[in-house]
Amino acid sequence: LPLHAACNAPLRAPLKLIKMLLTAHPKAAQIKCGKEDRLPIHILLATTETPYIPYTPPSEDIVSALVELYPGGARVPDGNNQLPIHLACNIVGVSEKVLTFILSTYPEGAYVRDFHGKYPLDYATTNVDLPTRKLALAALDRGTLYASISKMTSLRLSKENESKTRSMEEDYEKKLNKMESHAKEEREKLLAKLDNTTKQLKEEKEKNQTLCEEKEKLVIEKDQAVARAIQFERVRYGKLEEQLRSDLADVQLKNMDLLDQLESTQGDLDTSKETEAKRVGEIDVLTQTLSETNDKLDGTKNKLDMTEEQLKMVQGELATACNVIKQKSGRIAQLEQSLDDTKSSVLHLIQEHECAQANMEKQKEYLGIFISQQINAEKEAKSSLLKMSLLVDAIDVSQRIMGGKLEEAVDVPSTHLKEVLEEKKSEVAEESQ
Repeated sequence: LPLHAACNAPLRAPLKLIKMLLTAHPKAAQIKCGKEDRLPIHILLATTETPYIPYTPPSEDIVSALVELYPGGARVPDGNNQLPIHLACNIVGVSEKVLTFILSTYPEGAYVRDFHGKYPLDYATTNVDLPTRKLALAALDRGTLYASISKMTSLRLSKENESKTRSMEEDYEKKLNKMESHAKEEREKLLAKLDNTTKQLKEEKEKNQTLCEEKEKLVIEKDQAVARAIQFERVRYGKLEEQLRSDLADVQLKNMDLLDQLESTQGDLDTSKETEAKRVGEIDVLTQTLSETNDKLDGTKNKLDMTEEQLKMVQGELATACNVIKQKSGRIAQLEQSLDDTKSSVLHLIQEHECAQANMEKQKEYLGIFISQQINAEKEAKSSLLKMSLLVDAIDVSQRIMGGKLEEAVDVPSTHLKEVLEEKKSEVAEESQ
């Protein structure tokens, strides 16, 4: 990340750049990076000199900014199980404030071994630079006092916060019970919905089967009706042909009777055509009923598809409900872990807030005194300017009234007075600014 790269620069990036990167991505101070699995504070304290760039020790402001944003970084080890205090005791030119700041946030770090079996005291005693060696040893001596004090305060705070933690645990248990009961109710509701949908599916399947049976019956009835109509018409036409043949034989014998018989046969043909048209209409009606039954079958198929999709949706909702329950249980575990971290950070923030309030009150008093002094000075300057301007006007009037010699005698001091007044006006204007 950019913050890790800025902390790894041998030229030491400025404080403004580090603060800009922290404000843009505050969680970068908590992310480990590199082969040795280090935080930005580890990388800042582990950078050493290079053959081309001169070495500069880490800045106190940058270390304080990183630790204030993430106080838990002082107790996080890297890939070699080294804390920031191990690395700070090993580098050259580290300041006393950096060591005390790291030890004050996590005094117990002075008693932690790395994977090489070394304590911070071992790195401090083997430091090449004598002044930094003395500073590191003195800071570690004070770290033991910090550790004892922190143990006493932690015991006192643990006793004070036992009741709070118990009440919070009870609240969490109540919330968990409520969530579990709510999840059970939702599960029962979903199971009831599933049962209803399965019942509906069975009913729809039964309806579909009955419709298919009705369709088959209608098709069979249609085929039978068509066959009957065809047989009836064939018989009828056969009878008509026989009658026509007999009539033609009689016509050859009797020409006069033939005309009458032809007229009767034409009437019979018209009636047969009408009956045939009626049969065709009945066949059309049957085809329409068949198309309607087909449409009904298509509608039932669509309903079945919809019910299957609803079943899939219900199954998905059940899966999401189970996932939500798992996520909430994980979230509760995270909150319990964050409680321990917030206990230590809240005490540190309260102390800093009290110091800041005291400094603000002092600055307010000094500003009030300074503003009152400035106002009095401006008032005095304005009154003196008015007096001097009145004197100049009086001198000008006297010069105009008096004669030639007097004018020559007074002319020199009046000009001198005007110059003095202009100088004082400029001085007063500069002071007011």
